[in-house]
Amino acid sequence: MVDTVKNLVLLTSCAVCCAALIFGCGQGSSKLTSEDLKAFDGATLQLKQNWARAHAAGATNDYVQAIVTLRAMLLRDLSKEQVQAVKDALSAFDAKMMKAVDRGDPAAKKALETLSSPPTQFSR
Repeated sequence: MVDTVKNLVLLTSCAVCCAALIFGCGQGSSKLTSEDLKAFDGATLQLKQNWARAHAAGATNDYVQAIVTLRAMLLRDLSKEQVQAVKDALSAFDAKMMKAVDRGDPAAKKALETLSSPPTQFSR
């Protein structure tokens, strides 16, 4: 029963964060599709938590947490749909961050600097 409630709360949180991301990005930025948002419905709890964590971070403009979490997810054994969802989310968060950088947002500039540094780079 407790696990069911935890999963329900997690999935609800993920849905809210994803909606905030999709509707809060503005025109011209990358968008996540409904397939992207559903890609982790049948995933392990850890993958669902990472997916939700990335979207929650992105919804609060914590670009470093969102992007680093998603980059780390690409190193996991993901389905083709999950890989595409993660790549789409990375594109959306990157576009959102770059818009903020273009507006002169100091936090976004710092995030870009941090994400460009070697310790945050991942390779598959």
